[in-house]
Amino acid sequence: MPELPEVENFRKYFEGTSLGQKIVDIEIDDPKLVKVPSDEFLQTLKGASFLSTDRIGKFFFARTSGEKVVVFHFGLTGKFHYFRDGDPPRFTRVLFHFDNGFKLSFINMRKFGWVDLTEDITDYQNRRGLGPDAQKISFEEFFDKFRKRKSILKPKLLDQKLMAGVGNWIADEILYQSRLHPESLIENLSDEDFKTIYEKMQHILDIAVKEEADFDRFPDYFFIHHRKDDGFCHHTGDAVVKIEVGGRGTYFSPNYQVKK
Repeated sequence: MPELPEVENFRKYFEGTSLGQKIVDIEIDDPKLVKVPSDEFLQTLKGASFLSTDRIGKFFFARTSGEKVVVFHFGLTGKFHYFRDGDPPRFTRVLFHFDNGFKLSFINMRKFGWVDLTEDITDYQNRRGLGPDAQKISFEEFFDKFRKRKSILKPKLLDQKLMAGVGNWIADEILYQSRLHPESLIENLSDEDFKTIYEKMQHILDIAVKEEADFDRFPDYFFIHHRKDDGFCHHTGDAVVKIEVGGRGTYFSPNYQVKK
């Protein structure tokens, strides 16, 4: 599933290809994947241009010269493809035609992604119950949202209402690099623990975005290289263990990550 780093790179790809482009036509392969009626979608966007972009967690927004903002959610298999000649890529669900002769495909093989319209990004964020973006949140806001919680740590890192964009592997990576057991209780964490969690989260997201979410290019000390059933801790050499925390499969290193 595209996580925050992948969606951020989709955003950069979109900016490098489709900003300033005037939409002259739209083909919708599957109307069920567009959250508004097809006629409304076409009438709203035809003749408009894409002006700027934004991202909150895994949600991508493209502002237009019209009154609406286009919302993309990529589901499990979504991505963009910008091209000029030939047929659209397989599994293209929405195809934007631009006045420069190029096209932008919204590809979604398994149909879990979708497209929507909104008038205001902040209003949309509030209606969806999304917290601030994990890569953009300040330490002060992060600390304020988490410090008074009485809960197991990992499920709250995954809670999109508190902070948008942390997926399962990212949460495990944050906890590993912070040396914290995933079942640690938030009320037992020190201020220094919160600072470490925040700094590691930013480091992980920055690296993941920089390396275009290509795990093979991540540093050797990243847990993602060892996060598997037959994995071994980079620091201790001990076997990695898998448990279930908050209903999610969770990998950790018992002799490296401290339970608080």
